[in-house]
Amino acid sequence: MRLPGETEVTVSVADRITDLAERRCCSWGAIHAGLGPDVGRYDAAMERDSERADGAAAAARPEAAYDRWATDYRDWWAPVIAPAAVGLLDRLNGLVTTDRAATLVDIGTGTGTLALAMLRRWPAVRVIGVDPARKLLEMAEAAAEQAGLRHRFTARVGEAGKLPLPDTSADGAMTSFVLQLTPSRAAAVREVFRILRPGGVFAHLTWRRDTDRWEPEDAFEDAVDALRIEPPARSSGADRSYPSPEAAAAELRRVGFRSVRAREEWIDHRFTPSSYVDLAEHWTEDDTFASLDEPMRRRLRVEVLRRVSRLPADALVWRRPLVSAVGIRPG
Repeated sequence: MRLPGETEVTVSVADRITDLAERRCCSWGAIHAGLGPDVGRYDAAMERDSERADGAAAAARPEAAYDRWATDYRDWWAPVIAPAAVGLLDRLNGLVTTDRAATLVDIGTGTGTLALAMLRRWPAVRVIGVDPARKLLEMAEAAAEQAGLRHRFTARVGEAGKLPLPDTSADGAMTSFVLQLTPSRAAAVREVFRILRPGGVFAHLTWRRDTDRWEPEDAFEDAVDALRIEPPARSSGADRSYPSPEAAAAELRRVGFRSVRAREEWIDHRFTPSSYVDLAEHWTEDDTFASLDEPMRRRLRVEVLRRVSRLPADALVWRRPLVSAVGIRPG
């Protein structure tokens, strides 16, 4: 909503997701231990963590702040991005060793969606899931146990920029929706190169930079304005998404990967009015809802639902460009 004399600032759903990741520590980098609303508090925690050099101290490190949101991530956001993440494996047909017990690494494993898909697709492989959030790793372990795959899955607490694995110890590594959240994508890619054996494959999927608006988001903001709600202040995290597939390919080549192929892909998720409001309340706009008392929360939910329900069905399809890239460590 623009008042006379003000300049309209356009914030896309892409920017919102990046900001949300910065607040919530959607797995890695500047959000590794979890940013929550206070970036300074996170930075101080990371500095303290970096001083703990030996293994015992690292094991005693405070629980990753993202653990506080692990259940909401599992219930509300992971199902939205899961199909695109699993689709990354289609790019690896013929590139993953399947005639022996190969070791694959899922960087930023979260609740284990991609790791379990690897285990199901390639029955001979073993998967190491790395994530800074212990609670998410526990969820991944539980999911592997339930699927009868626990004997081939190992969970490790660790960061994308400092993987808890020896040099040349893995046959392949995959990561989805992680690299754009690291303080240095190049540093994370170098870590992958380090842990891969010669001939090992690396594949990643991440967001492509995007500024398009999304109508349900506008409807939410209009509802907030109509109810005269003042949303909480948010940090403006840097968007480290790739601008193009060519940029992603160049980054892999600079590190040393060869036979690099990168392309644009798309994520499509169809919401209903109710499922959009659920996501807003529990994930993308949860800080706004949490700032309100219960009667106002109910009013906001009703008002958003009313406005979103007036949109055409196609307006509820969230479509966002992605970049996927694959490279081989030579040797």
